[in-house]
Amino acid sequence: MFKSTDDDTQINLTKDKLETKRSLTLQRLRTARACQMRETLQDIYEDSATRAEAEDGLGRLCSWMMHSRLEPMKSFARLIRRHWDDILAYFDHRRTNALLEGLNSVIQHLKTRARGFRNMDYFSTMTYLTCSKLDLEAVTA
Repeated sequence: MFKSTDDDTQINLTKDKLETKRSLTLQRLRTARACQMRETLQDIYEDSATRAEAEDGLGRLCSWMMHSRLEPMKSFARLIRRHWDDILAYFDHRRTNALLEGLNSVIQHLKTRARGFRNMDYFSTMTYLTCSKLDLEAVTA
């Protein structure tokens, strides 16, 4: 599951930057190890076809992080373990809540922009008008 450092994630790097990255990796710097862990997590999300593959990869990654002596990575591994079932649910359904988060952001911006509404009817009307895909030109024409 763990890939070498010459993967697809480095296609966008120039030759100079790729060489710099390789030399940093060889120096065994903490930041280089943290970067490798981040890339491994990305690889797990991109390459795992099933929940079992993802569970195996995440388990090994968390173990690596916990033994890394990098406190931010240990903290992140604990976070992954706390949300283990929720993270693995993505590999069952391949869906995220990104659309809902985006709509929530639009609604929160609407609330801020309006600086309050006189009642909930006005607020819900503005929410529907903002979040729906109504063509108001067709209605007024």
